[in-house]
Amino acid sequence: MVCCSSYSNAQQATTSGQTGDIIVLGNGWTGTISQCTHYVDCWAGSTDTGDIHEAQNTGNGTTYYWSGTQQTLTNTIALNTALQAVGIQIDGFDYEWVFKNGNANTYSGQTGGGAVDPFEIVVNVYDSNSNLYKSYKYDYGNQFYNWTTKTGTELFGAIGLDPTYFGNVVVEVTAQDIANQAGYWGPEFRADESGLYVNYSADPCYNNQTYDPACPGYAQALYNQQCVASPLYDPGCPGYQAAWLSMQCAANPLIDPTCPGYSQAYYNQQCALDPLYDSQCPGYATAYLNQQCSLNPLYDSQCIGYSLALFNNTCTNNPTSDPTCPDYYVAKCEENPLFDRGCTGYDVAYFDQQCSLDAQYSQTCPGYVDLSGNDNNFAVLDPVVEDVLSIDTDLATGQPDFYQPEIPATSPTFSNDVVEAPTEEVQQKTGFQTIDDSIEVEIAELESLDGEATMEDDIDSEIAALENSSEEASGGGPLDARQGGANQEDNIEKELAALENSKPDYVENIPGKAMPKVNPVDSKREKMRLLIAMKAIETVKELEAAVTLEQQMNIQRRLLALISYVPDFSDYGKEENIDLANFYPPKPTVDHAFARWFLNDPNFGAMEDSQYNFK
Repeated sequence: MVCCSSYSNAQQATTSGQTGDIIVLGNGWTGTISQCTHYVDCWAGSTDTGDIHEAQNTGNGTTYYWSGTQQTLTNTIALNTALQAVGIQIDGFDYEWVFKNGNANTYSGQTGGGAVDPFEIVVNVYDSNSNLYKSYKYDYGNQFYNWTTKTGTELFGAIGLDPTYFGNVVVEVTAQDIANQAGYWGPEFRADESGLYVNYSADPCYNNQTYDPACPGYAQALYNQQCVASPLYDPGCPGYQAAWLSMQCAANPLIDPTCPGYSQAYYNQQCALDPLYDSQCPGYATAYLNQQCSLNPLYDSQCIGYSLALFNNTCTNNPTSDPTCPDYYVAKCEENPLFDRGCTGYDVAYFDQQCSLDAQYSQTCPGYVDLSGNDNNFAVLDPVVEDVLSIDTDLATGQPDFYQPEIPATSPTFSNDVVEAPTEEVQQKTGFQTIDDSIEVEIAELESLDGEATMEDDIDSEIAALENSSEEASGGGPLDARQGGANQEDNIEKELAALENSKPDYVENIPGKAMPKVNPVDSKREKMRLLIAMKAIETVKELEAAVTLEQQMNIQRRLLALISYVPDFSDYGKEENIDLANFYPPKPTVDHAFARWFLNDPNFGAMEDSQYNFK
């Protein structure tokens, strides 16, 4: 490699150039090294000590041989002492490496097996503070080489880097015999024929630090340059305060009272900010009107919002003056709680109103009269609506919680036994009407007897006969023969006992005192009820003894007719027709919250629908 010049004394360079090999200026190659004789024992050997063989005087300078142990050869050069010229910058370096990567003179494989031996050269460049500036790596362990020379150029890509910026340059050569054969059969490196050459050029920053932002001292140099051009560049520039005041006064005389025209500018500023500052300010009259309107929109009819303010003022003084007033509803409710159902106190006022119209409206109304003790045995009372309202509500759904009976599921049982029933001819009857007619005829015969006393005697005698027959039937025959009839008879007997007990007690006729008057209609009705009950008992007994289907059907029809019979029902059609149009007295219709409850309560519809939804 040809070099142009080498500098060892501090002097100014005006042209670019290249140094000689700086490796020779270093501290020499160091590492784990042992000596050998060229062409004698540098390769061969029955073993090795895991170091690097060094052979001098080989005709090509010093040569190094690597064994099966990886070792590194190092050379350190002080770059800042190798090049001390001033006015130059270091641009980079050229390199030249001479080496061989084979197995002695074999380049197609390892005798002991294995691939290409690892062989790598690294150049690390440090700055003056020992920080790594650049690192370059050259890997030649990817193929076999006979003696080969590799060269190239590396550029730092920066300007203004004079020699004082740099510290040391360290060259490291690392290799190994990958086959690990006994001896030194790894890569070989000719150190004296290899070299490192520094490239430099004139430093453009040396005489002009503002040449490029990368130049050392660029910031300070640029700052000084800007301050000279304009003192306003930075508050730290000489003359900055005076220059700043002159500039601000020219732009705005109000910046400082010492500026020319300050007084007039101040007056104009105050008028622009607030026309009310002075009566001579432009727009003073309009500003004054706006000010008064903002304080009170009622100040003048020209004020914005005058109509709304007038409306609000009127509503404040009289909330009921207009239905659109905000407090119209509240005021109307205070004036009359009956104004709307939503008014506070509506319920109380409505109650008082209804009581004033009809004292019988509620038991708590003043003047209410309890009619429960009248002669007709009934009371004129309103229904207890609270009982109707006391329906539990399901908290989860908000719907009425009606009781739904739980019907146990039953599975019918069937028998495979075949029972042949005797065939009987069943005559078609007219149904219930036939049974009803027979009972009606019998009762009519009783009622058609002459005189109330005769009829009652017949009823009493028939009742006595039925009671005797009942006692004889209860005393004879086993209990199981009646197929459970005793339980039904007991229930009817209890009812008969209750009817008997309901008869008025006998009262001894005391001279001077009138006997209690007995209503013959009521007496007849009670005896008729007793007679019907006794006939029902006899019918039940006949039903228990029936053996054919036709008999059971006829007896069941007769029993149902007895149960459905209502005394004096036939007299209903004989009564005088009622004038329904004038049935109720001419009084105001009573309307209250309870009367409207079923109409307005949404739960009523749910309750009504639920009767069809039982599951």
